[in-house]
Amino acid sequence: MSRTSRKFVVAYILLVGLPLLALAGVLRSGRTLSAPLSVDGTWKIDVDAKSIASNLCTAALLSTPLAISQSGKSLVVSVGKSKTESGTIEGTTLTAAFAPGADPVPAGCNSDQSLTLTAVVNPKAQPRSLAGSLSVVGCESCAPVEFRAVRQPRPQGGGAH
Repeated sequence: MSRTSRKFVVAYILLVGLPLLALAGVLRSGRTLSAPLSVDGTWKIDVDAKSIASNLCTAALLSTPLAISQSGKSLVVSVGKSKTESGTIEGTTLTAAFAPGADPVPAGCNSDQSLTLTAVVNPKAQPRSLAGSLSVVGCESCAPVEFRAVRQPRPQGGGAH
C-alpha cells in the first residue's frame, strides 16, 4: 500500500468512522430519554364554590383562563395578569410560583404576597385535565383554593406555524 493510500485510509477512519461511532453512542444513550408531559396551551378553570368562599384573594385570579407555555420541563404560567417564569413539570406534577400581579386586589387581601400553584395532570383524560390548588405563601389564615382545569382545543387554521 502506498503512502498516499495509507493517509487516505487513516483520514477516512478519523473523519467518517469516529463520528459514526460517536453518533451510535449518542443514539444508544438517548433511548432511555422521554419527553416531559405536554401541558402547553390554554386551560379553562373550574373552581369549587367552597374554595371561593374560603379564600377570595386567590379565587379572583382563577376566574380567568390559565395559560401555559412550555419548553421541556420549564413552564411560563399566566393566571390573570400574574405571570411566572419559575414553573416546572416533573412527571405529572406541575408547580409554579407567582409574584403579585397587576390585577386589582380584592378588599382584605395583601398585594405583596406571592402565590403558589400546584397541580397534577391527568394525561389519560381527553381533553387533558389537571386538578390542583392555588395558595398564598406565608398566609396561614388563607386556605388554598382547589380547582380543576381542562385544556382548551387550539384554534384551527391561519397560524404562522
